[in-house]
Amino acid sequence: MADSDLSYTFTCPSCAGSFSILLERIPPVQARFRCPLCKQPMDFPSREEARIYARLQPQGAAAPAPATAAAPSPAGASYPSATPPPAAAVRENAAALLMPDDTAAIDNLRFRVDKPGWETDVFDRRAMRNLIRSGEVQENDRVRVDDAEPVIAGSISFIKGLFGLRKNARVNPPTCCRTHTERVAHFKCRDSVRPLCEECAPEKKFGQTVIRVCGHCGGTATELVAPELS
Repeated sequence: MADSDLSYTFTCPSCAGSFSILLERIPPVQARFRCPLCKQPMDFPSREEARIYARLQPQGAAAPAPATAAAPSPAGASYPSATPPPAAAVRENAAALLMPDDTAAIDNLRFRVDKPGWETDVFDRRAMRNLIRSGEVQENDRVRVDDAEPVIAGSISFIKGLFGLRKNARVNPPTCCRTHTERVAHFKCRDSVRPLCEECAPEKKFGQTVIRVCGHCGGTATELVAPELS
């Protein structure tokens, strides 16, 4: 049987739900993702490991659509179980099963950038795109996808192409506000260097003096110098 027709069947260790996925849809690396039924994390083999297991599994009728839930396995049925991947591999590939064409699922994801000063910021995919375009998020930064362990931003399949666009850009987009990423940042917090838009850097009057302050920490905000065109 050709690999294009071969499917790998696995069973959730938490709820015993049985699922099948075409071999060509399985990532080349080991990963962990949540069961579609009980939402508990499951360790998933690499494509090469799945190919071995799939050839050992009984192949019945035509394989169901990729990642489509099926009824729980019949009593007594068993399948070869995948060897749990090393912890390091799980951490580095926690988001690997999120395919680029799963648009609806990807749009619902939330991202956290794992570096100092970003601890309370949560972004959607559009915000991440703006942060990458303006250079705020770099390819080697570590990013958390939902509740997964942090991974290298450039390894996440559905945003890594944005770094290539950034490298090939003929102009440097202006820095965006970290809270409102669709807005240009005209100020920055003197203490945290956080980019701020007009709303995030309101004017405050102190006696006869009017200054801009950071709407997040209350520190002084200074004017942000726009980058020169390249």
